[in-house]
This record gives sequence, structure tokens and C-alpha cells, in this order.
Amino acid sequence: MLITREDMILRFSEREIAALTDHEYGKTVNAEVLERAIADAEAEAGSYLAAAGYKNLDGVETPRVLVLKVCDIARYYLHEDGDIEIVEKRYKAAIDWLKALVKEPRLLGLDATQPAGKASDGLYAVIPNRVEAWHETNN
Repeated sequence: MLITREDMILRFSEREIAALTDHEYGKTVNAEVLERAIADAEAEAGSYLAAAGYKNLDGVETPRVLVLKVCDIARYYLHEDGDIEIVEKRYKAAIDWLKALVKEPRLLGLDATQPAGKASDGLYAVIPNRVEAWHETNN
């Protein structure tokens, strides 16, 4: 888990999280809605982390910079139709940072496993089929 409910509340306040998750009254934090947004944000961030060579962060304290970015992404998911400009800007900044992380894994401050190499670095080569003339295939 990259972020927790507490991270979201500390970052954005319980009042804002309640307003975004309690669709009926906006007064209490709906844990199910919040956990879904957190899971979605972690899934999105996780795809970038994997591309940057970070396959597993278990046993490692989540770097603060990553907590901030994943919280911004989760907050964006919570806004649904009520999207506001600053939330969208922070979401886009978080995604841009994650894209930069793919290119430069050291931004996270942890040791990444070796990122996936280029296709040309693989052990297999693709040899094109031999082109046959029409009369060779119809004998």
C-alpha cells in the first residue's frame, strides 16, 4: 500500500474528504469510496513505478514525494464530476512526475531493479518470412 486513509486526511482535511466521499450528506468519510479512490490511484501510480523498475516496494517506507503524488491522484478520482482547476493541475503534475520517474528512476530515491530493456536487447531475433512468388505457392 502506497498511501492510507490517514495520509489523505492529513493532506486534505477530514472535512474535504468527507465532502468528497459522503455523496448523500458530505459529513462523514465514506471508507468504501475513499478506499476505491486510493486503490485506483495506487494502480495508476503502480504502472509507472513498474515501468521505472520498481516492481515491489514491500518492506520499504513509501517515499514522501510518492505519497504526495498518489494522494493528489486519489483526490482527483474523488472529485468525479465536480472537478476543479487546482485538483486537475495537481493530478497532471503528479502524472508528469511519474512519467519523469520512468525515464529517471533515481527521482524516487530508492534502488530500482533494472528497467525493461529495449526490444533489440533481447535474446530472440525476428527473421522475416521469405517472399515467395505467386507461381511458387500455387504449384
